[in-house]
Amino acid sequence: MSRAVFLNVSAAGHVFPSFGLVAELIHRGEEVIYYEIPKFQKEIEAFGASFRFYPPLRLEAAPQAHNDFSLVTALTWTAKEMLNTLLESVRADKPDYIIHDSLCLWGKLIAQLLNVPAVNTIASAAFCPRSFYECPQLQDKLPELLSETSPDIQVFRQYETELRETYKIPPIKFIDTFTNPEPLNICYLPPELQPYVDKFDQSFHFVGPCDPVRAIASDFPMELLQKDKLILISFGSIHDPGLAFYKSCIEAFHNIDAQVLMVLSPEINPAQLGDVPTNFIIRATGTIPQLKILEHTSLFIMHGAGGGAREAAWHSTPTIAIPQTYEQEIISRRLQEQGAGIMILPQDVNSERLRDTALHILNNDSFQANSDRLGDACRAAGGAKRAVDEILGYVAMSGSKG
Repeated sequence: MSRAVFLNVSAAGHVFPSFGLVAELIHRGEEVIYYEIPKFQKEIEAFGASFRFYPPLRLEAAPQAHNDFSLVTALTWTAKEMLNTLLESVRADKPDYIIHDSLCLWGKLIAQLLNVPAVNTIASAAFCPRSFYECPQLQDKLPELLSETSPDIQVFRQYETELRETYKIPPIKFIDTFTNPEPLNICYLPPELQPYVDKFDQSFHFVGPCDPVRAIASDFPMELLQKDKLILISFGSIHDPGLAFYKSCIEAFHNIDAQVLMVLSPEINPAQLGDVPTNFIIRATGTIPQLKILEHTSLFIMHGAGGGAREAAWHSTPTIAIPQTYEQEIISRRLQEQGAGIMILPQDVNSERLRDTALHILNNDSFQANSDRLGDACRAAGGAKRAVDEILGYVAMSGSKG
């Protein structure tokens, strides 16, 4: 039995996809120590992993977000803030290898400093320099984005210099801050959903969803779902499509022959919606068992992030994707290219467009057929079993080389 330390970012869309991998590692006899914030403790421990608390962060000192690239600054700041305390804690755990999320710069650095093998796991789309800089959708936007993020780049360089000088590590590349590649990279998307999959080398393995599983049951009353057709609307806990979007959904679907389960972002108060049609069920983010509900869903309206795309594909559910970021846009385009959904850019959303698009998907059997094909592709990609095969083989080879 070997000991793995798992380091993740503290977002549900990155933590939950790892549960199937953790369960399979423990099933194979591996010991897993998982670092996270308190709200994930109970569920992580339910899989049999040991839990460690991340060091607290001084959030009042965190850099402010300006655009998509502000993530780079935030991740570098987080690594700088946590690394000293976290490094000593992980050192005391004596891991045989480290598994970290692709956004976990601190995971990559700790593996370097402890000189142990590291595996990178990717909860959304994978990126590499070729897929990032050669992307047609980004090339036109890149000069403007880089100009907008100039202040963030300057702060990133300051943090990066502090990390290098304090820990005597090699320079950290800008793109590596949010990709953190390792000799082994496990992506939870199947090849059919990974944008520009041909631009990645053999260190990347697109294993698909790692057998989506939750350890804690929800108390959502499933008996409320009574109609033959169900439309699920959910944008997760981070991205808020805005009050106007939710009102457009009500206008679009108030008299459609389907039930609508609409999950509101944390910023929205249900009272702001006004009168809610009888075919609508309104819930707050984090209060529905999304995996279970997708088993009964006819159409999933979401933001096109890796988590939603992966779960929709696994459950063979057609989608309307309304991307809020560049990353979500390229995944949304991939769903559309596969014939499993339609992308609508945020500026093009209105009630008429939503209704027409939904009816087109619900009344056209090709969307369901292509979604079924994507579901088969997810399972064929290998999931948790293939991921753990790759991890154990890599760790064994790394040990023999050492």
